Amino acid sequence: MSQQCLREQHEPRTPTVWTWVLLATVPITWGFNFITLKVIKADFGVAGPLEGVYGMLSARYVLMVVALMLTLWVVERDLTIRREHWRYLIGFTLVGVVIYQGTFTAGVLYTMAAEGALLISTAPIWAALITHILGWERLTGRQAVGTVLGFVGITGVVFGGLKAANPPEHHVAGIIVMVIAGILWGAYAVFCKPLLRHYSPLKVTAWIHTLGAVILIPLGARAALQVDWAGMSLISWLSLIHFSLIAGVYAFVVWYEGVAAIGASRTVAFQYCVPLVATILAYFIFHEVPTALQIVGIFVTLVGVSLAVRHGPRRDHMEPRTPEEMEEDIELSISAAAPSGE
Repeated sequence: MSQQCLREQHEPRTPTVWTWVLLATVPITWGFNFITLKVIKADFGVAGPLEGVYGMLSARYVLMVVALMLTLWVVERDLTIRREHWRYLIGFTLVGVVIYQGTFTAGVLYTMAAEGALLISTAPIWAALITHILGWERLTGRQAVGTVLGFVGITGVVFGGLKAANPPEHHVAGIIVMVIAGILWGAYAVFCKPLLRHYSPLKVTAWIHTLGAVILIPLGARAALQVDWAGMSLISWLSLIHFSLIAGVYAFVVWYEGVAAIGASRTVAFQYCVPLVATILAYFIFHEVPTALQIVGIFVTLVGVSLAVRHGPRRDHMEPRTPEEMEEDIELSISAAAPSGE
């Protein structure tokens, strides 16, 4: 895909009422992800916690990759990746899918919904820090303030969670794993940018998940085969479908259509609602009650994420780029980092 085509793809189109309506369903969909994973946990936990995690992912990817590739074909009519990009794509898949999906799923299962949704939503902060440490981009003043606020908020959420009345099993380990998942998703946003200069976000995601399925499906097949599929309840089946197709395909496609219609900076505002949705759903469904310190921490962290996302960092030592090219990179990095509940 040419630079001109990519630029045209990311230029805001004329939004309609349906653009906003469908985008409003995305935080609800991703917020529900922190519920549905806990629902199907019992069905996949027969082989043990770690095996159960990959069993869930194995079942998910059987459904998800077929739907993603079909969607890619319908939307773009082009599945090709240039030969020189395959090695990068495969290495990127190992981190962005195989390792990340395992840590994200485990983190959701062993944290409270408010914690998990908030910690994974900090990916833009980690992305800004990673590019700063690598010397690729320099933090602006606003981003530096946002990063500090983000860490203050994360600290409040973590320490508040340790005082929760009925914490999930392996709670401390779950918090650590979800922090790692946030870092990995931030790394995804950074290292996918070279691919996003050549291909659409939909094509990159469809291919990395397809390649990831080659590893994840066999890795979790043994645990998936131990599931009593005939005995699964309707709620468990609906939860698996939600995890596989609604959160993994539908919400992703709607998200990037929103980016194309109204721009990444405005679309990302919907992501800030995911922790709130997850917290409310968990309160009514699982009776999870966040502590006062966690509620304050969620608010402070989201303010920090907002500051970190809205202004693109400057490039100091790289070749000069036009304002349009710099804005394109910023938009691509925002749009890649934002979908953190899938």
